[in-house]
Amino acid sequence: GMRLSNVYDITPKTYLFKLMNSSGITESGESEKVLLLMESGVRLHTTQYVRDKSTTPSGFTLKLRKHVRGKRLEDVRMLGYDRMILFQFGLGSNAHFIILELYAQGNIILTDSEYTVMTLLRSHRDDNKGLAIMSRHRYPVEACRTFERTDFTKLKDTLKLSNTVDGKESSQVTPSSADAQQPSECANDGVPATDKLEEPANRTGKKSAAKFKQSGSDAKASNCTQSNKATLKTLLGEALPYGPALAEHIILDAGLLPSTKVGKDPESSLDDHTIQSLVESVARFEDWLVDIISGQRIPEGYILMQNKMTAKKNVTPSEGSSTNQKVYDEYCPILLTQCNSREYDKFETFDDALDEFYSKIESQRVNQQHKAKEDSAVHRLNKIKLDQENRVHTLRKEADHCITMAELIEYNLENVDAAIKAVRVSLANGMSWEALARMIKDEKKAGNPVAGLIDKLSFEKNCITLLLSNNLDDMDEEEKTAPVEKVEVDLSLSAHANARRWYEMKKKQETKQEKTITAHEKAFKAAEKKTRLQLAQEKTVAAITHMRKVHWFEKFNWFISSENYLIVSGRDAQQNELVVKRYMSKGDL
Repeated sequence: GMRLSNVYDITPKTYLFKLMNSSGITESGESEKVLLLMESGVRLHTTQYVRDKSTTPSGFTLKLRKHVRGKRLEDVRMLGYDRMILFQFGLGSNAHFIILELYAQGNIILTDSEYTVMTLLRSHRDDNKGLAIMSRHRYPVEACRTFERTDFTKLKDTLKLSNTVDGKESSQVTPSSADAQQPSECANDGVPATDKLEEPANRTGKKSAAKFKQSGSDAKASNCTQSNKATLKTLLGEALPYGPALAEHIILDAGLLPSTKVGKDPESSLDDHTIQSLVESVARFEDWLVDIISGQRIPEGYILMQNKMTAKKNVTPSEGSSTNQKVYDEYCPILLTQCNSREYDKFETFDDALDEFYSKIESQRVNQQHKAKEDSAVHRLNKIKLDQENRVHTLRKEADHCITMAELIEYNLENVDAAIKAVRVSLANGMSWEALARMIKDEKKAGNPVAGLIDKLSFEKNCITLLLSNNLDDMDEEEKTAPVEKVEVDLSLSAHANARRWYEMKKKQETKQEKTITAHEKAFKAAEKKTRLQLAQEKTVAAITHMRKVHWFEKFNWFISSENYLIVSGRDAQQNELVVKRYMSKGDL
């Protein structure tokens, strides 16, 4: 009887339906509100957690809002025995149906009162069966399977027939039979109708396929030493439509072993007492199933934990700090007998178990995404900081180089002045730079000490490069053997002036270094602040949090006095009247 207040899209396949009941007043004084979460092909449950919604609704969401928003939810039922849930909004010719498919790739379909498809998430057709799930086509409601209880006479005949069938004929290897010979895995295969919900991905099916391959290779390696007889789990799984997991549960509930070999010889044949035990176990399960389908019973929920060894492999380093942290593996509406030994959490309803399971999984996924973005941001900041340090180091190195050049000139003042004077005189006498280079080369061969100092001529800059070293008397032996440095000097300046020029260049480098450090510090702080703000906003938006309980007085103006009194006043005259009539009682000031 609740009305659909609005529809939101969380992801392209996940939608949130907000249902309101104006007549049902909660403890907070507000209207009763229920958030229904449905994911195509995966799940359907109410939720107590707040999720981030898409800022811009999709076209499918707008179509749902247009046709069903504001209408009353009149009926919710499962179509036959299939994993399809039908929601009816409105009555008569104005009714609209939303059909949720929880099998294969899933689907969410909006139809009119005659089941003509108006919009849907995924179009598909099966020409072999004559089915077309497409827009403007009628949805084949009548094609859904109906639930029928097991014919126990046929079941007994099937089980007795297995005693007379030749072992080779009963041992045809199928994935289900191979899986039956392996240790059981607890999963909710074959339990889709119990609460109109089924686990999205059949993990047990994947495990069964892997086990089938392994069992096939083991059979070859053993040279057919194992018996060709079928197991009881395989036989019952083929006789019942509930899948291998529930077949194993029924066998264990009957006090039998799923791996029991069944054949024609007297030792492996099923006696009447065993068959009767299986029939009674099937009847107990189907009684439970009928109560669930008819709505007479609300199923409990169970969340099974991963094994400790598997959980240690899957847990992240940050999560590993908590030694008692549980890792969710799967969920089911009935605790299968083969899962009794596993660790699990029990919930009052299957709906609560689903909400807890998926909310935690989504929260972990969001935290991992946030952690990845945080690591990327830290890496980016470290890169900026490293670039700053490299630039400062380069400027400091250049300043040290200028000091070294100036000191070398000061250590060799006479030689520098002599070299400058010699080059100046040669150029003043009209000698070209090429002739000067040849003359210096000849003088070096002749052993001229001044010519030996000159390394290179740079006529375009009016400079020469000298080979200088620290030749003071108080040098250590290591310093005396140190290699000479190439020092560039200006021909238009004296030795003292060239040294001063290098000191001035050093001062410029230091000034530039200080400005660079200041500018980079400001830029780094701004980048760090911006990054932290973005991460904080993303964490706030993306967080999946439990809905806070809204108190009745929060819709009014209110505050808590210093004497611990709750002060409430209406926002307008209508609210003032509401406060007096509904909430004010004897003893209130």
